[in-house]
Amino acid sequence: MGGKAFTTNPSPLSTPRMPPDIYYMLRDYYLQLLSSLYTHAATPIEAPRKTSYGDIDVLVALPKSTPISAYSLSKILEAERIFAVCGSPTTSFALPYPNLPNNYVQLDVHLCSFSSFHWQLFHQSHGDLWNLLGTTIRPFGLTPNDAGLHVRIGEIEDLNRKRALLFLTCDPDAVLKFLGLDTDVYKPFESVESMYRYVCRCRYFKEEIYVRSELKANDRKRMAKRELYRAFVDWLPHNAHLVGQQKEKNIRLSRDGVLEESLNRFGKREEYEKRLEEWRKEREELLAKQEGRQKRKADAAELEEYASAWMRWLDCNI
Repeated sequence: MGGKAFTTNPSPLSTPRMPPDIYYMLRDYYLQLLSSLYTHAATPIEAPRKTSYGDIDVLVALPKSTPISAYSLSKILEAERIFAVCGSPTTSFALPYPNLPNNYVQLDVHLCSFSSFHWQLFHQSHGDLWNLLGTTIRPFGLTPNDAGLHVRIGEIEDLNRKRALLFLTCDPDAVLKFLGLDTDVYKPFESVESMYRYVCRCRYFKEEIYVRSELKANDRKRMAKRELYRAFVDWLPHNAHLVGQQKEKNIRLSRDGVLEESLNRFGKREEYEKRLEEWRKEREELLAKQEGRQKRKADAAELEEYASAWMRWLDCNI
């Protein structure tokens, strides 16, 4: 929530941004507390060189005893207030800001399944890293989200984006290798530029998709809201030499080629063909129903016209 979950309520709370010393102290304290309650608890790796933090994010999975309700957890955390959206796995807690009366720290606790915990932790790490990688691989039909890496089925995508997503894997190392990236990213980047250079090494990277005038609507929104994303768009034109060799390799890549490679690499061809076959069958059935409705309408209109003509004849001849 970026530290704003409690600032828009009818009775808002003050949640000032935290300097690094306060952030790390509280992060470690609440992480230790939550680790005593859940089998898995961790915080995503922070973006490089942040000077302040809006909230604290902790991912948890598998309670050590009975399931813990948000209300029970708020009592354990001694929260002033909680905020949750129905159906969301994230609950925000307003906790006292040290030595600053009437001010609070926002702690976001993300409840994960055991199977998704490591992927979600990886996907949320390094701040805007996955926003940048997501933009990079989108033109090739690849989409990362909270569940893992997906390939989009082009024939389905225009009509049903959700059904077009074919899950490939949620193994972080497998994803990075498929993107042509080093797997040594389980520690903070030394600098913002080192993270930018890492993105440029992605085998699907093309600098032209980051031209301001060519950005998609969602990317323009990210650029407006995300400082590191916006800075990357400005940084790239001055560092085009970093993608020169990669650009020569990318010229041979195509969306169809990436689809074929992903299906083979992750063993998804049978599922892909089944999904596509089911989709085509549904479309054929839907088209047949539409044609049937159109024919019935045409028949009804013809019958109505015949009846009208007959009535006119009767009026003229009786």
